[in-house]
Order: sequence, then structure tokens, then C-alpha cells
Amino acid sequence: MTVQLFDTPSPRVFNIPPSTDFLSAVVDTLRQELDVEADPDALTQCLILVPTRRAAKALGDSFARSAGSGVALLPMIRPLGDIDVDDPPFEPGELAGIAPPAVSRTRRLFELSRLILAKETSLGRPIGTAGALALARTLAELLDDLADEAVTSLDLLRSAISEHLPEDRREAIEFLSIIEQIWPQRLAELGLSDPSARRSLVLNALADRWLQHPPHTPVLVLGSTGSIPAVRRLMGVVARLPKGAVVLPGLDWDADDHAWSKLDDGHPQWAMRDFLQENEIDRAAVLAWPGVKEEAAVRARRRLVAEALRPAEVTDEWLARVRHLREVNGEAFFDQALDGLSLVECPDPLTEARLCALLLREVLEQEGKTAILVTPDRALARRVSVEMQRFGVRVDDSGGTALPQTLAGAFLDRILDIVSDPGSVVAQTALWSSPLYAMGGERGEVHVLLQKFEADALRGVRPGPRLDDTIARLDRDRSDLFPDDRERIRDILQRQAAAQLELEGASRLPVADWARLHAELAEALAADAQQVGALRLWRSEGGEMAAGVLSDLLTQGEVLPELSLQEYVGVFRELVSAQRIPPATGVHPRLQILGPMEARLARADRVVLAGLNEGVWPTGTGADPWMSRGMRNQVGMGSAEKRYGLAAHDFAQLAAAGEVFMTRSTRTEGAPTVASRWIWRLQTLVRGALGEPGEARLGGADHYRRWAGALDQCDLAPAPASPPAPTPPVEARPRGLSITEIRTWVRDPYAIYARHVLGLRPLDPPDMAPGPRERGTALHAVLEQAMDAWREALPSDAEAQLVALAEQELRAAGIEEQALDVELRRFARAADWIIKWESRRRDEGHSIAAIETRGRIELDGPAGPWVLRGRADRIDRLAGGGLDVIDYKSGNPPTAKMVNAGFDPQLQLTAAIIEQAGGFDGLGKDKVEALSYVKISGNSEAGKHTRIDGRLPASELAGQALDDLRDWIARFDDAAEPYLSQPRRQYRNDYGDFDHLARRGEWAIAPGNEGGED
Repeated sequence: MTVQLFDTPSPRVFNIPPSTDFLSAVVDTLRQELDVEADPDALTQCLILVPTRRAAKALGDSFARSAGSGVALLPMIRPLGDIDVDDPPFEPGELAGIAPPAVSRTRRLFELSRLILAKETSLGRPIGTAGALALARTLAELLDDLADEAVTSLDLLRSAISEHLPEDRREAIEFLSIIEQIWPQRLAELGLSDPSARRSLVLNALADRWLQHPPHTPVLVLGSTGSIPAVRRLMGVVARLPKGAVVLPGLDWDADDHAWSKLDDGHPQWAMRDFLQENEIDRAAVLAWPGVKEEAAVRARRRLVAEALRPAEVTDEWLARVRHLREVNGEAFFDQALDGLSLVECPDPLTEARLCALLLREVLEQEGKTAILVTPDRALARRVSVEMQRFGVRVDDSGGTALPQTLAGAFLDRILDIVSDPGSVVAQTALWSSPLYAMGGERGEVHVLLQKFEADALRGVRPGPRLDDTIARLDRDRSDLFPDDRERIRDILQRQAAAQLELEGASRLPVADWARLHAELAEALAADAQQVGALRLWRSEGGEMAAGVLSDLLTQGEVLPELSLQEYVGVFRELVSAQRIPPATGVHPRLQILGPMEARLARADRVVLAGLNEGVWPTGTGADPWMSRGMRNQVGMGSAEKRYGLAAHDFAQLAAAGEVFMTRSTRTEGAPTVASRWIWRLQTLVRGALGEPGEARLGGADHYRRWAGALDQCDLAPAPASPPAPTPPVEARPRGLSITEIRTWVRDPYAIYARHVLGLRPLDPPDMAPGPRERGTALHAVLEQAMDAWREALPSDAEAQLVALAEQELRAAGIEEQALDVELRRFARAADWIIKWESRRRDEGHSIAAIETRGRIELDGPAGPWVLRGRADRIDRLAGGGLDVIDYKSGNPPTAKMVNAGFDPQLQLTAAIIEQAGGFDGLGKDKVEALSYVKISGNSEAGKHTRIDGRLPASELAGQALDDLRDWIARFDDAAEPYLSQPRRQYRNDYGDFDHLARRGEWAIAPGNEGGED
């Protein structure tokens, strides 16, 4: 039985309602109309024009599925959005040479960037090549809009130039006038044409040819609304062909005439309305596609959505329309329309993503059921993809992955980081961690070696500005790397330094040279022991597209000026930022994440419409740097609201499906959001029709939000963790500590446990800015060198020598140039104080006995010998014969109260080693008569000398400290004594190296744990 599709009078315009599977309906009807079972070749005579390449692929897949397991002979399917004159229906024929080839998108960007650079430079405000590329993208979009709207002249705009326009708008008009003349000339020189202008030219030429020589084989235009004038004209011609037909997606038959007459650009039906009006086709003459029937419930949903999106000018008729809909369709109309439609509002985007993932995952519980999630919010789409991984499901995301986030894209980007800042440890370790980095060796071995090197030697202050400075860290005496490892790492990094030298050292080059050097360095770094690095690089995820970007720079970048390295980095990143990699294989066949454009003509059993906030869906109009709203209207381009109308059509089509969930987040980044205009219109209509029960009905799926929130919740009630109290066996406990570690032991025993029992050590962040610790170390080094050289006498230029030494040591400590001047001025004040203080001491008869000397003493503990070791900054011989133990401080020294309480026993224990054992190099047993802190800050108080032996003699303080230490040793030689985390209430550190390991944040403020030992 045939449908006799083309026996109907022309113009043949059909409609498929949004609830119907558009593609399946078309395929089934065409197979019947052309009697494919009897004539398998019949479909090959048919030409079908669809909006996009994705729609073309989906239609081809639908035809293939309909053929079953046999061979599928497909019709000719062509996308209107990407017409190629080298393909039928243009070739062979007189249209084959109608237009030169289209200029590539990349070449067009480069050419437009060159013009923008010339303009901005002439005005004395160079914006850089990367900035020009970014601006060229918006200019290219404007050229596309002009071509799509068939605007061939800007005369009307030039005549509208007014002194009242802002300066930037007048400049834009003048520049566009130049573009109007120069751009066509440049394209003619290249033998190319503008893509959008070419498409409109070809479509209009095809319409003219079919008017004169109409084809007698079937021609259909499917799923296009006719928003582009050239497409609209071609659709009108096809509708009148002997075997032509246009199939509209979701034309609203039922809209009342008053509302239809008031449609504006922001309405979902505006494009189809314009198509019908321009082709003098009455809306009532549009036929239902054969075989398509709307059930009552499906029709009710479509009518509800259509009424919610009613033109703003006639929304005052809503109450009357509610009564009319009930009279025509019955009292249960709105309940029927809301059946299967739900709105779920989430508190934040993360909860929304979990909710969407849950809605997709639930579909898989029913065999054969499908679902799509549609959103223009790429961040939300990525979150949903990640959330689906908790269920072990990979989802087909039509948006793909941004090229810089792929393996090859990230590798190429990290290479630019290391050549831009060769001394950056962060940039180097990011590169080394890439699976593509091999540097001629086995990837696993290289990764392990460099990871050990980074943790062992590269934490803290940056080594220096060059990679050679990083390599020099291998020669540090305190490195724990094995000698063989050191030499292997040195070989790897020296070869890397040689490989990156040419790219790193270049000044200004043509962009093609930069791209060549970039690719060569990438291949050299990716080369492995099997010498297949280049293959690994370009065949990895994103490799083919990354190679395409570099190829464009190599072959089409000659129009760009010579660039510096930083300019090339900006250009490369601007180009790759817009590239996206299609989804990989291994995705679930019944789930998809689509953008609104990709979702056109798509159907599924469950549809999730996510990100329904104003500014997200629909997206905002944004700021156009070239033409304001008034300027666009002046040249006849139409308003920016047209994109709202197209977005509204996508929403209306999808919202009319059988089971639909609409989601939004009420807050984003802590700020409240505004619901999409479509949501509040729908809510307003439902509230007016059903009152509060209607709102409750629309929000009846809120339990999904609660389930999503419960995904990461635990059934157990939250309870604070217990403070750690490890009790390792005595033989595992340290049998000696340094003098400075005694302070830590007394205040935070857990830190001693972590360091000496567990063998842990804190790691500084890489590329750490020099801080007080580094300044203090530099100060100690300056005083050590100077005082050792000046034991006999102070030179006449002592202050100048101190400042010169300080500059040397501060540079070595990594102090950056811009901060060095401040540090040196501060140190100059300190140097003045030091020289005056030193002169007074020498005048009083004191002399230096030892500088930076090491000492030790062995003590008896219950578990055996215990060694105390340490280093003294300086020990002076007083005029009376005794010793003064001195410790330099760049910050505040401990108070007398802390010292007397035993919480800072450094000086006392140093004195005890001298008096009890004579344990310091170069000194025998002797009497200590003074304990001194010398604070050297260089601030308003440049320096200060403080003695802590005022209340008790130094010898007595030393004896007390040693007795306290023996008691402490005995206490921890008991296996039952725990190593507690900062148990002293009064003398806690603000932070400790191992506080996170001790989980202090979980228990320290819990009831019962606020106190501690006194």
C-alpha cells in the first residue's frame, strides 16, 4: 500500500508534531511511498536536505536501521548548513563552478586579524596578535550574519553615522566600511569565497535552477524552520516541485489567529511563520505528515507549552485561553498536559549535575529505554559526565572535549609553559607528569625518576630562572637520590634543555617557524626508547586535531606578522581554545548529552532539559564589539532576539516529549539565579489554571533532588574523630634529637612521631615565594661569613660589606628582583645596628669564641643512651672569662615566660652541652655566664639584644633544662606513653607540619577536646 505523498497539490508543506520521532516518521513514510520492498533502488533517486551534518548522519542511521540486517541503499542526504558544490545535486552540472572554494575558517581568522592589527596599530593602541584573533572571531560571526541575512551593502549604516554615537561605534562603522571593500578584494586575490556568502549564493542558484528545470525525482527539505533567507527561498521552491515536499518541525496549527498575527522574533514559531508568509502558504494548508497521529495527552502537552510561550503582547488573554482550552479539550486538559512533565530546582550546579546523572542512570534499569540530556551549559554537561562515572557509565557528550584538555593538547600547552618560564618547577613537573613525556627512555622509568627528583630536591623556593638551575639541584649534598639515579636524571634533563633551547631562545619569528619548532620539540620530548614518540603524540587523544592546528599555522599563517614567543603562545592558545574533540568510543548506546542544536530532530523516551536559567538557556545576547542592536536593525539584519526565537523553538520541541524533566540551580557561585523565561511563563500559566495544586504537580519530582543529595550521605551520624595517641614500641622511638627539635617535642610530640617513627617529612610547595624562613637563613649566612672573617677586627667598610653579602645571599635565596631593593634597604638599617652593637661589645672586651659550631651530649635513659645534638649560631668569650651563648633571630625571640616554663630550651640546652660535656667543636668544658637572643629585623627597631638569664644564673637555667630533658626522655621511654598532637593548651603552635595527618580539624574543637595539658 502506498501513501501517495506527492499526489497532493503543491505547494506541499507537511508538519510533524514535536512529540513524534521525526526521523523515524520520515523514513517509514518514504519507504512506503517509494515501495522500497519492491524496488530497493528507489531511495537512491531521492534527494533529502537537512539542517546540519549531525542531522544528516542521524537520518542515514535511521534509514540503515529500517533496512534491518540487509544492505541499506540510502537516499542522497545533504546538509543545508554545509553545502558543497563538488557533491550532487550540484556536480555534474552548470553550478559546479558557480562559486570559488570557501576560505577555511582558520585562514579567514588570520586574514581578518591582519586587518584588525593594522587598524589598531594605526590608532596607536596595539592589542597583540592573540587579541586580534579573538576580535576576528566576532568579526567573522558578523560576516556570517550579514551573508545569512542577505545584507550586501552597509550604505544605510554609513548614512546613519552620528556624532551622538560613542566613539567606538563610529570607529566600528568606519572599519566595517573598509572591510566591505577590502575583504572581497582579498578573497578574489586568493581565489576563494566567504563560507556563508558562498552558501547563500549556492542555495539561491540551486533555487533558480530548479525553478527553470525542476527535477522529477523526489526532493525533500526536512526539519528546517527557514531562519536563513536563502534556505527559506529554496524551501519555497522545493514545496512546488513536481515531487518536492517540505516537512516542518513542530508548526503550531492550533495557535489562535490573534496570537499568530502578533508573533515576534523571540517566538519559537517566527521562522516558520515567515517562511509561510513569504511563500504565500496558508497555515491551514499545511498537512500532517502521513501516518502521524497525535494522541490526546501528547497534544495537550504541546498546547500547554505553546500557550506558555504565547507572544508577550497577548499574554493578557491567558485566562480566556485557559477557559477556552478547558471548553474544547475537557476539564482534565491541564492535568493531562502536566502528566510526565516535571520541574526540579536544585540549590547549586553540583546537585543539579548529580540529579541529571541519576535521571539518566535510572533509564538503564528498563531494557531498551533511551534518554537524552540537553543543555547549552558545557560546564554542567561535563559535571554530568563525571557524575555518571560513579555508576560506571560513559555518556556520549556531543560537545566533546576541549582540545587543551586532551592528552596531546595539554602536552603541547605545557611545552609552551616550560619555554615561557624555564625555571618554573610547576611547569616542569606538569610536563614530566604527562604520559607522552619520555625523553628517549622508557616512560615508566622516566616518570618515577623525575617524580623522586621533584619530591627530593625541587620543593620550596624556585631553583632559578633556567632549567640548568633546576639540574644543579642534583648536586645538593643533602639529596637522598642514589648516584646512578642522579646521573640518569641529569642526562634526561640535559637532553631536554638542549631540545628546548632553540624554541626558548628565539626572539621574533614568523608564525610558521614557531609552529615548526613547537612540533619538533613536542616530538623530541615524546620520543621513547622505541623511537615512536611522534606516532604516540599525533595518534593520542586530540593528536590529530592538534596536528591540524599546527598545520594551519605552518601553511596559512604567513599573513600574520612576526611574533615573539609570548605572542605565539597567545595565538596558539586562542586557536586551540575553540577546538573540541568528538566523543570517543565506548559510550553507552542508550544515553546522550546534547547541545540544543545537536538535539534538533533527536528523540528519546526520557528528555532532561538542564541549565534552565536566564543567561544560560536562552543564552544572553552578549556584547557585540562591532554593531549595536540599533545598527543591526539599520542594515536590515533583524534583532538579536531571533536567536531567542530559535532557542525557544528547540525548548518547545523537546518539552513536548512524553517524559520530560526540567532542571535548574537556584544559586551559582553563591549568587541567586533567575529562572529561564520559559520556566516562569510555564509556572505562571499552570498557577493560573490550577492554582497551588498545579505548582505542586509541576514540582512533583522533587524526590529525585533528595535522592541526588543522598548519594554522598552516610547513614551514620557525624561524630568527631578521636585525637590520635600512637604508642609505638620503645625500640622504634628516636634515641636522639637536635636542640631545636626539643621545642617541638615538648609542644607537639605527634610531630616527632610523624617525622622520626613514621619517617615522614613535610614538603614545601614548588615555586614557593621566599618568606621569613629564607630571609632568616640568608641573614645567618651573612653573619656567619662576616663575623668569621672579622674575628680580629672590624674593617672600616664593615657596613658596606655586610650589605654586599646580604645582596648575594638574598639573591641565592630566591628573592625576586622587584623585592630585593626593599630587602636591602631593610638590611642596611640592620647592618648599621649590627656594626654599632659589635663595636660596643669589642670595646667592652668581649670576643668571638665560636661561630656556627656543632656539639653533642650523650644522656642515659631507661631504654639506653640518648643523644642530644645541636648547632650554636655564636658563642662569645666575655671580658670576665665566661661564655655568652648567642642565637640570632630575624623574627621575635621567645619570651622570658616561655623560656622559664621550659617551652623554648634552646639556649639553656646549648649551655648544658658546654658545661656538662664540653661537647662543642673547639670548646672544652667551660662556664656559661650569659644566654642571649639577638633580634635583627631592620624595621623601625633595627635590632635588639635580650638576655634571658636575668631571673636565674645561666648555669642554673642550663641545669634545669637538662633535668627536664632527662625527665622527658624517661617519660617517652615508657611504651605506654602516647605521642599526642599539641596537648599543651597554652603553648600550641598556630599550625604544625603534621596537623593534617593528626586530623586536628576534625577533633580539636569538639566538646571535651578544647583543653589539654597545662
